[in-house]
Amino acid sequence: MNRGLHVFIHEGQQFTSFNASSLPAVVPPIPRPWNPHLESDSSPDNIKDVLTTQWAYETRPWFPLIPMNPVFDGAVFSCLNHSFYSLPIESMPDGRHILRGDVRQQWETLGQKLLWCQGHLAANMHFPWYGQFPRAPRDYGYLRSHVDVTLAKKVALRSRDAFLGVSALCTYFIMTRRYRPHKESSTWTDLLTNDARCPIPSTWVTELSRTFVGDLTDGVPRTGMIINAAYGLSWDTDVLMFEHYQVPIWVYWPPNVLPNKTWSRYFPSAENIAAATHTSWGGSQGGNNQRGIRSDDNPWGAQSNDDPWGAQSNDDPWGAQSQPNDSEQTPASAVQSQPDLSCFPLPNRNSGQRHGEDWEAFFACRAMQNKKKEEKETPSHKQARLSRERSAENHRIPGKSSTIQVFEWQPQDDYNGFMLRTHITKAGVQDVWGDYNKFTRIFDSFSNQWDLCLALDPTSMPDGDNREDNDDIMPPLPTTALVDVPPPAPSSFLSDIYTYFGSNVSLSSRHKDIEGIVPVLHYYFGYRPTAPSSAPLYASMQLHEWIKKTNWDHLRKLLGDSAAETGSIAAPQRQSITNFIAYLVNLKESDLGVIPPDVWDLGPDPSLQITHAYIRVSCANLSQRRYYIIEPRQSPSLLFWTLAIPNPITAVMCLRRNWGPDIKQIGLALLKKGIAFRTLQPMAVAPNFRRPLTELRTYTLGHQSSSF
Repeated sequence: MNRGLHVFIHEGQQFTSFNASSLPAVVPPIPRPWNPHLESDSSPDNIKDVLTTQWAYETRPWFPLIPMNPVFDGAVFSCLNHSFYSLPIESMPDGRHILRGDVRQQWETLGQKLLWCQGHLAANMHFPWYGQFPRAPRDYGYLRSHVDVTLAKKVALRSRDAFLGVSALCTYFIMTRRYRPHKESSTWTDLLTNDARCPIPSTWVTELSRTFVGDLTDGVPRTGMIINAAYGLSWDTDVLMFEHYQVPIWVYWPPNVLPNKTWSRYFPSAENIAAATHTSWGGSQGGNNQRGIRSDDNPWGAQSNDDPWGAQSNDDPWGAQSQPNDSEQTPASAVQSQPDLSCFPLPNRNSGQRHGEDWEAFFACRAMQNKKKEEKETPSHKQARLSRERSAENHRIPGKSSTIQVFEWQPQDDYNGFMLRTHITKAGVQDVWGDYNKFTRIFDSFSNQWDLCLALDPTSMPDGDNREDNDDIMPPLPTTALVDVPPPAPSSFLSDIYTYFGSNVSLSSRHKDIEGIVPVLHYYFGYRPTAPSSAPLYASMQLHEWIKKTNWDHLRKLLGDSAAETGSIAAPQRQSITNFIAYLVNLKESDLGVIPPDVWDLGPDPSLQITHAYIRVSCANLSQRRYYIIEPRQSPSLLFWTLAIPNPITAVMCLRRNWGPDIKQIGLALLKKGIAFRTLQPMAVAPNFRRPLTELRTYTLGHQSSSF
């Protein structure tokens, strides 16, 4: 018996693995093998199809390295941190919709950086000449406009997932370099930071190493792959590397296939198969199978009892006990508390949806009800039901004379996107049918009803937009290796760092070569990092004396900085910072105009004019105090509250960081940084004109007899 080998029996097929305790949640169909004459295989071309475990394909060795649960966070990938509901979509003059301009620019810049890294990491690396590189994210359509907001969001999410493909190939080259290093070759980080054309700052590369691209630990679970033992010879080397880095590997053993010397350790013995068969029988009786998922009786992943909420009673979805008779008393300990349903909208009449029941629980409950109906079904009823199923296979839109009912699951904005099952009239079916496809439509033959639910597959393309499948939108992959990607702007890498970490003065604790004091002076006080280190031109004797007496350590403490964070600042920049602080400390407010524009860009005649595309700042005196009001440039009257900043430094920071136009997001960013602000709301009547509240008094009736 092979110790440490996990054997799984699934639908009569044998699978083995050393580093996986269960089969993938879904085992895809066995693909056709590699064709040596055509030098091709049947690997999927769309990133949407490879976000789960796939079979091993010779043309795409990077499939197994796609992260299972990617976290779009940090300085590199934070611009991708969007859900279907948070994606910002803007309207165009022609009425079409597209991903907002600033997000498009961020995604395009990130794609250029990753493709640049991919090309340099692939240098002098073994990669099959017939291998296929992942499509660039821009090929998936986020730069194009679309007919409606829903479609624009779907295309944007599909494009966002395409970054995972490029990242997975980068991970493949990084993993190969670390597993099989060459004496003459540099580390992958040095390869990126020491490039002659575009040396990437080490801070950005360090951040990349902490993401799912460079983190090769088991803290980043990956999809892995299933290898067909009949065609697994080409994976001899990579399998050892994948196992070393805890990438899940499964081997499928077709009948009558014997292993060679390399794969013999994966071959299950008779004892292994007998033990797995016994476990499979025991698991099926207990409600689980060898795939480590719930019973197949419930395809929606609900629990195996009759209650989708895991309750004890089949009649009450919230798990309450059955109601007692009038003559019976239920102990207080036996009464379970009812959940708070106030945060859920009331379901629509005749929708079949219970109060607080989401779409997953609804489908799970209906599947169990249908199972009970099927047990009591007569032959004639079964024949009619199967006929309805066959008619619905082509997803043809129901006609006006049809008896089929159509329900659409509509998100409710006031309830955090909770979806209500809503009946669609026959006249309105044709207006919404094209917004869905075979992955987001479900036909129930028992009730003769269609359900349209985007949550089933949020990134799928609706049938109403056939343009997504045209070859001119997504052309066939090139047979050549990599396209020569132009080098990104070096400043864009540091821009990612400063944009994400902001003015956090503890940056040096994460990256020693980032000085926290410089972005603080720039973002808050208007200091120009390229200011000259020469003596002030319009200086007084007092200014020169202050500069002469000031010690650098004293100056950094004045700004709340530490020696560790400013130790790497060069002497010329220290001098220019000292000159700048000397202006602010010694000059009166009326004399600040003498500061040269190449030192301070917020003066009366600055060299950098602050014009913001999304927000505008104005002053207001409220309650004997000056506030700086931040409001969107477009349609400010649509907001029923206003963001008020108590100091000008924070107002300048909001302008420099290019925040907006969502005022709520600006407020959340200020909360994250611990910066105080106020929210103001217009009042119909001034507070001093309101009627004062009368004093509340308590009156009693005194003691009364019990018969009163």
